[in-house]
Amino acid sequence: MAKKRWSKYLPKVRYNNLVEMIFASIKKYGKKTSIRWFEDDGTIQSLSYEELGLKIKSVFYALNALGFEKQDHIAICSETSRIWVYADLGIQALGCVTVAIYPSLKPKEILYILKDSESKAIFVDTQENLAKVLSIEKEIPDLRYIIAIEPFDESLRNSKVISFNELLSDGFKELNIRETFGIENDTLGPDTFNNSIKNIKEDDLASLIYTSGTTGIPKGVMLTHKNFLSDAVAGISVALTLKKGVKPWKMEFCAIMPFSHSFGRCVDEYCSLFIGATMNIVGEYDPEKIRRAFEEFKPTIMCGIPYLYQKIYNIILDELAAYPKLIVNIVNKVIANGKEYYTNKGLGKKNKFGVKLRQKTTAKLVGKVITKKLGGRWQLMVSGSAAISKDLIYFFNTLGINMIEGYGLTETSPVTHLLRTEYNSDFRPNFNKKIDIFSKIGTIGPPIEIVDNPYENIQQKMDPLTGELLIKGPMVMKGYWKKPELTAKAIDENGWLHTGDIVKIDEDGYVKIEGRSKIVIKLSTGKMISPASIETLITPTSKIIAQFILVGDDTKKYLTAIVVPYQQPLKEYADKNNIEYNSWKDLIRNNKILDKIKEEVNNLTKDVVEFSRPKKFLISSAAFTSEKYTTPTYKFKRNAIFEDLKNDIDKLYETSQDFLIVEDRLTDFYDQSLIIS
Repeated sequence: MAKKRWSKYLPKVRYNNLVEMIFASIKKYGKKTSIRWFEDDGTIQSLSYEELGLKIKSVFYALNALGFEKQDHIAICSETSRIWVYADLGIQALGCVTVAIYPSLKPKEILYILKDSESKAIFVDTQENLAKVLSIEKEIPDLRYIIAIEPFDESLRNSKVISFNELLSDGFKELNIRETFGIENDTLGPDTFNNSIKNIKEDDLASLIYTSGTTGIPKGVMLTHKNFLSDAVAGISVALTLKKGVKPWKMEFCAIMPFSHSFGRCVDEYCSLFIGATMNIVGEYDPEKIRRAFEEFKPTIMCGIPYLYQKIYNIILDELAAYPKLIVNIVNKVIANGKEYYTNKGLGKKNKFGVKLRQKTTAKLVGKVITKKLGGRWQLMVSGSAAISKDLIYFFNTLGINMIEGYGLTETSPVTHLLRTEYNSDFRPNFNKKIDIFSKIGTIGPPIEIVDNPYENIQQKMDPLTGELLIKGPMVMKGYWKKPELTAKAIDENGWLHTGDIVKIDEDGYVKIEGRSKIVIKLSTGKMISPASIETLITPTSKIIAQFILVGDDTKKYLTAIVVPYQQPLKEYADKNNIEYNSWKDLIRNNKILDKIKEEVNNLTKDVVEFSRPKKFLISSAAFTSEKYTTPTYKFKRNAIFEDLKNDIDKLYETSQDFLIVEDRLTDFYDQSLIIS
């Protein structure tokens, strides 16, 4: 392998902690823009690396003055924002631990995390979230301060409540007194900030991130500075070698994922600042805001979940709808040609001359026009958290945007695997083979082992008895907070993390997820089915099914499924086939539409054994989008769904009909625009 091909800018330094790493970037990049964001009035604001350093120090000095000490736990309950970054790094600069809390959680869920984590303070963003915390704060005796990020009604203020602006102002004054005039009055000595950073070791706890709790009580994942840093080094090194000539400091990150989630936190916050890039904060899945962010920020790299990329795909289709029919037809042909081209490459089949020519000419031209609407500078999109449709990968690559799939867990800080391009497929120790990315679509890639890693490289293996993926390396968590028994179950005596995912590993080390070991349906016949192995055949691929959940247990002889259809494609199908309807609820009762849904499921599952295919369907007119039924990254909370739909599921098994329609049966709020479009 010729190492000279790899970027000379790859990170090679092993830092003691995250704040030391960030301040190395602050020193190096100074006046360069570190963060950009939209203000409420729509204007764009930015902050240089030097200014970011002052914000972090101000939070540090303010928290220090309030009496917080190393390894105290301080929570952040906020949407993704620049304040999240100031608070997170200010907390860590003091050697304290950031406890991440999703702002969508209910008061009782926030209460559980604050009590379990023993948090002594919390940053909250909105007045609504401030009210949530105030409604439970008397039940948390350890909670000393509540720091309100946004303006709030003064009637909510009590002895614990401080506004973030007050905190920042006090911290800035303290910073000036200490660093400008050299006045010190605490135990850290004559150089308070730098001494604090020097006292933070790589194995010290940096953050507690609570798992989403899809199947049980949330667990606090203990992540150290070394966990995050080793993951950032390996992950960003793979990203920077995906194509020739990437200059890290010129990268424009598009930060949409929540920083409460380890994916958004490590990639958008830590990786971007690590390499001197600009973090462009969007922080929500609003299509109009995403559209404007693409146009204004002109991002080059983004990490997200399949749901987000489906949103972007819909944005592109919305843009196309305004064009003449001739243009739309040309684009559709380009997309179809791209799918054929990449499918053939994946199968090792030779493409016809016409297919190759259209891919190199028409596709290139159309891609340039479309991507210009998306900012025009895209180099990489990374999808994780769930399986993504091959069609979406083909679509974005046809437009000229490298899209790859990855894998990770909160317990691994989080990224462990990334698909490679042909250019960097051999950027792995003791691996000299060139691999076409499209021959590996459907896998999550190999582990993010890299050449000249300042940390130990990640290792993987498959349990020969169960097929479970096992991972070992510096990004593996310290354990679960106050849960040694669960930690021992997750990490064995040899340091291998048991991921819970059933996999196949090919001869090149590329991994394909087959399902979850902990989520298995056992039928009364004794047959065992992994729901994920069937569900991932449907929703990443189907154009008419938005959500699909397999149902069954040891009292049932066969499987059924809960189906949430897409509205627009089925309305178009109905109009095309002269199917009359007055409303959406009317349409999903039409036998031809129901037969179409069943036909779709049968076609997509035609290659699996018969007992793994659902025989009946519960059709829901509403999507599972509320926090009651899905995690913040849109993974199903199966127990909650099955509990609320238990009677309907029982009726489905009892009836002789293949379909049962569910309307207005779910017990929480739905934003239909999120899924059904």
